[in-house]
Amino acid sequence: MTGDSGGLRQAGTGAADGESTKGRSGPSRRAVLGAVALVAALGAAGALLLLDPGSGDPDRARDGAAELVAGGALTGLPGTLPDGAPYTPVYFLDAQRSVGTAPTPDEAAVRLLLLNAGQQRVLATVPRERAPEFAGFTTDGTTLAWLELTSDSDGAAHTRVMAAAVAAGAARELTADTGNVVLFDKQGDLSLHDGQLSWISDIGKPDVSAVFTMPLAGGKPQHREVPGAWSISAWPWLVSEDTADGTPVRLRDLVGGAETTVAARSGEMLSCSPAWCRSSTIGSDDATTTIELRRPDGTGAVRTAAGSVAAAVTDIAMLDRYEVYSRAASDYSATELLLYDLKTAKLSRVAPVANQVVARDGILWWSTGDNETLAWHVLDLRALAL
Repeated sequence: MTGDSGGLRQAGTGAADGESTKGRSGPSRRAVLGAVALVAALGAAGALLLLDPGSGDPDRARDGAAELVAGGALTGLPGTLPDGAPYTPVYFLDAQRSVGTAPTPDEAAVRLLLLNAGQQRVLATVPRERAPEFAGFTTDGTTLAWLELTSDSDGAAHTRVMAAAVAAGAARELTADTGNVVLFDKQGDLSLHDGQLSWISDIGKPDVSAVFTMPLAGGKPQHREVPGAWSISAWPWLVSEDTADGTPVRLRDLVGGAETTVAARSGEMLSCSPAWCRSSTIGSDDATTTIELRRPDGTGAVRTAAGSVAAAVTDIAMLDRYEVYSRAASDYSATELLLYDLKTAKLSRVAPVANQVVARDGILWWSTGDNETLAWHVLDLRALAL
């Protein structure tokens, strides 16, 4: 799993048109769950292990996992279910309730499960031959919504918007009229706002993004065409694709109409949200990378990390506070996880080793081990930000 920043992915077409997928970045639908980002978390009840202010040097941090466990801030989740199936969490409602995938005991299908205090609830069971994927999870606390991506026997890709009550009950289809859904590994891939769901689709018009919107309760989607290639950031803001060639990044308020252009410097990889922009600049080699955050208007610039580091998640400044980075060991045998806290201006290290790691809606989780030793570690950054 990679820490790609701003990777473009495209889901399948709606079942109504059944056309093959053709994305902006390539002709095939890319796996979403296989593209989760590297992320880490740190710091509760005095457990923060900090570098010197402003040093940005990961070598001066020490491991904080033991303090997090002792303080009860870090929870664990087994990597296998009681029936022996491997379990991969793909979303957390909170630190105790997860949604994830697991094969059926006969491995003929993939289950989407909601786990709560050891209790399992099956949200969906899709035959493996349909190559199921699940993405875009979001919730208002009462209803959980997501995208279900499958392929039919002819290889045509299909996407449905699905929903289920968090408390109980069967999942239901909200719509299969989705257009060619485009996914960016961002929290806004399926945006929940004002009782509505929105997503970006390609409707076959060059250099045009279609913003689909429908009621969370169900109904016919409406779509609005917006010139350019956009993803959804914090609603109602759209952001243009990341740039590494000096092209400015644009931010557009879809409701109010305001638009902001952020100039990119030569040689920097620039990505923005309405609140922050992340600049990554690689020097003569990967070990000389510098990462800086600044406001879209250019103020508030701070160097957050330097060395053999990389942005580990696509989303910028989680909870408007936490930046997450990764750094490979000198022999590339492991990846350690770093966190920069914008409030305290400190760079910290939580784990010297982590494998698969994901971040969504302020919840961070990562795996260690594999096969029989697979385990998941979960931290709710929302609790740390109080």
